[in-house]
Amino acid sequence: MPLTWDHAGVVGYGQGTIGNNPGSTGIESPPACHLGLPVISSRMPLFKLRARFYYPELDSIRFFLFCGVWIYHTMPKVEGPYSAHHVPMPVAVGVTSITRASMCSLDLFFIISAFLITGLLLGEKELKGAVDLKAFYTRRLLRIWPLYFFVIGLAGLLSVIDRSQVLGWASTLCYLLFAGNWLFALGDYPRAQIIWPLWSVSFEEQFYLLWPLVLRWASKRIICGAAIGLLMVGSLARLILLLKHTGAHDMWFNSFVRVDSIAYGILLAVSLHGRDSPRLRLPTRVALLLLGGTAWVIVGQFCRLLDPEAKPIGVMIGYPLMSLGGVAIFLSVFGAAQDGAAFLKNSGLVYLGNIAYGLYAYHYLGLRLSGYVFARRHDDMRAHTFFLFCALAMTFLLAAASFKWLETPFLRLKQRFTHVPSGAPV
Repeated sequence: MPLTWDHAGVVGYGQGTIGNNPGSTGIESPPACHLGLPVISSRMPLFKLRARFYYPELDSIRFFLFCGVWIYHTMPKVEGPYSAHHVPMPVAVGVTSITRASMCSLDLFFIISAFLITGLLLGEKELKGAVDLKAFYTRRLLRIWPLYFFVIGLAGLLSVIDRSQVLGWASTLCYLLFAGNWLFALGDYPRAQIIWPLWSVSFEEQFYLLWPLVLRWASKRIICGAAIGLLMVGSLARLILLLKHTGAHDMWFNSFVRVDSIAYGILLAVSLHGRDSPRLRLPTRVALLLLGGTAWVIVGQFCRLLDPEAKPIGVMIGYPLMSLGGVAIFLSVFGAAQDGAAFLKNSGLVYLGNIAYGLYAYHYLGLRLSGYVFARRHDDMRAHTFFLFCALAMTFLLAAASFKWLETPFLRLKQRFTHVPSGAPV
């Protein structure tokens, strides 16, 4: 959730900002994106050179990606349970295919994250002549750390009353150091714990820590070369781990295995930097969406990246195909609000995207709390449906409350360290 970033979007120094409240309501249709600096007067105030770096449709798609994560974590992945309840087999196959494909949702989170961070820092580099590393890391701290460490604190408190949630010192230290994904990569699977979703935040923080150092000094050509190098690293890492007979689950959480999506996000940011958002006809965007979705279905149905019996050919093809499917979906959505998909800038949908970090971070807590209520009472389909509905409702309440009272004060403080305004105004 993968899952947070400096929002990117409608960029154009000298253009107007998009007026909306902390809940991202009242967003107007944005002008065309343009990243280049205009010809300016030496007396032009600096604030007139700055426009908000923001695309509302990227907020909206985050909510749909969270829905994909939720589906994958809560729905049966085989046809048996559906057949037991007399669901027609074609319907069961279709539902399980979508459920397995939802495993790819995180990769699009990673693509968007890399795209936004790279694009924002390239804009800052053009505006100021250099990347302000101190300001960048301060913004990351204020955006990610409050919720991240709050969830770790909740996990610690819950471990006192629920023995299934006990955190060892090694696990706690790994998460505190943003290395939670390496717990799983090295074979430790505390997957029932509410802290578990934070593994992907750890992975992204590793990227946030290192990538600005490259951007500060590198030209666009070197940046592209570094991204291509990451694609090679990903393929090489998967090959080495396969030769060592590393388990599929261990590979899934390995940072080196998952760098493809980061690389594609970087390449998208460089290629689209300084240009208007692409204008594509709605049928073209639908075709891209279907292409990406089909790639994800193939990954989930045939590559089986999380199955214990995952085949080497499935691993070597599956990870790149998963990332390329994410690129197709990204292109189908990017700029779509001005090409016939106006619903993607709906204020309610954008708000849900804004709280997606909380939705992702709290959804295992929501499932655990609902489990306390429905303990031993969700064996039949109706009771299990109520269990999931209750868990989802709790997750939304937790995320909304967190966004309002925990995250928003830090988001306001974050603006003091911003050179290129980004995200919905807080």
